[in-house]
Amino acid sequence: MAAGLLFATGAQAEVEYHGYFRTQAGGTTQGGNLQCFDAGWPTGGAGPHAVGRLGNECDAFGDAQFALGFGDPNAAWGKYHIGFAYKNKDANAWEDTDGKNLNLANENNWFEAGGFFPEGGALENASVWVGKRHYNRHDVHITDNYYWSNSGVGAGIDGIKLGNAKTALAYMQRGGNGNASDDVVGKRYALRVYDIDANPGGKVEGELVLFNGSTAGTGETGSGSSLMLQHTQGNLLGGFNKLALVLGKDAGAGFTWVPTYAGGDNGGKGNSSWAVTEQFMFDLKGTNWSGMVTTGAGEIDASWGKPSYWNLVVRPQYNFTKNFSIAAELGHVQGKNGDSRPTLTKFTIAPQLTLSEGFWARPVVRAFVTHARWNQDAGTQANGVFGSATSGTTFGVQAEAWW
Repeated sequence: MAAGLLFATGAQAEVEYHGYFRTQAGGTTQGGNLQCFDAGWPTGGAGPHAVGRLGNECDAFGDAQFALGFGDPNAAWGKYHIGFAYKNKDANAWEDTDGKNLNLANENNWFEAGGFFPEGGALENASVWVGKRHYNRHDVHITDNYYWSNSGVGAGIDGIKLGNAKTALAYMQRGGNGNASDDVVGKRYALRVYDIDANPGGKVEGELVLFNGSTAGTGETGSGSSLMLQHTQGNLLGGFNKLALVLGKDAGAGFTWVPTYAGGDNGGKGNSSWAVTEQFMFDLKGTNWSGMVTTGAGEIDASWGKPSYWNLVVRPQYNFTKNFSIAAELGHVQGKNGDSRPTLTKFTIAPQLTLSEGFWARPVVRAFVTHARWNQDAGTQANGVFGSATSGTTFGVQAEAWW
């Protein structure tokens, strides 16, 4: 139906479809179904899979992203984006939302438009947008770590020419409209500068976000700031390198939940934070070797404590043929939160079948064996399957794809 819509210009709508999924099954050496390992707070500042996601994912997850284009791409144009995600618990046969076995979520619901501004000016290629969107997200694939994400509901303008670089302005708000009069909500005002030539093959990007609490009632509001700076080096050993620094102050202090989930109250006053994320992806042509290495560290300095984390994950991959490879992943994370010193180390070996070769080849079907070791401060692992032991082994199969 959507593909048949016609517009006043006579142009036909174009539909884009993108998505991702992963699903897995397995068990442990102690029995039961597949389990995963997580050192908890504050090591989660390195991402939900701080010791690496290979052989360490238990959820069945997928998302579907659609875009519907309007108008003439060489004149005035528009595009509507909508996206959904799902998680299911892999119960036998039927799963529904009533039983809370199947969770559905909306991720994107926004509209953008461009082609309105005169040629030759700073706004020539600029586009305006309104709605809920994933905005300026940056991640490390092997840890599923979105170390910077300014997502949410808002409006803005992208693609403003600034010399040889570009800039963007955005307003974002926490939650939807129609809130109660005494609610304290968070508002964010962002300035992004990107595509800055730094060196041959290298680009620099920065985004400054100012936070401001707002209420129609008498609640106490807060303010703050966050700054992300990133250097990306392309064409490096067949891959790339990204080094990012994130600084936070007051309401903008925190790990991966800032800026997206920052609130508007005054609870963060006096807090500060920093986080550094490094990732290097390589593809050594002619050797059949590819892979990724990432490390990161961060700390929050607050009146209630000074939590910190550090992690390192290495995932090399060797292709024996175009369609068969073996990936291995070694990860370590450690944290500090008062007297607690959680540590977790994980190793996974995974033979893989793919339709093409290389680190990014998807779809992939893989088998895996994962062994982990941890200390008592890392808490109960694998839902208690391994009892009071501080090590355990899991195994299984997984399918993963994106398009």
